[in-house]
Amino acid sequence: MELEGSFPQFGRSTDNNTDPNQAEICDPPTWLSTSELEDELQAAICQATTDGEMDPALAEIDAYFAHDDKEAPTAYRRSLLRLLGLLRPQLADLLGRPSTK
Repeated sequence: MELEGSFPQFGRSTDNNTDPNQAEICDPPTWLSTSELEDELQAAICQATTDGEMDPALAEIDAYFAHDDKEAPTAYRRSLLRLLGLLRPQLADLLGRPSTK
């Protein structure tokens, strides 16, 4: 008795109409304030810089904050979550960021 093909493939998309290159938009949970997101990102940056190496993620974060464009509050929170995911991917996944796997 062969059961291999009878179990669903969890974690695999069955929708062939979605563009795999299209980034998913996710909003951080509302119970987490923008200030708390900023604090988490700052803590992650501080921890990453104490290692002595220049992480490519830090360069991307630096480039983001180098421009002076004003974003809407919702877009800014999304950006914070995306940037946090560069340094702390597991935390960002817990906070609702789509999986990058």
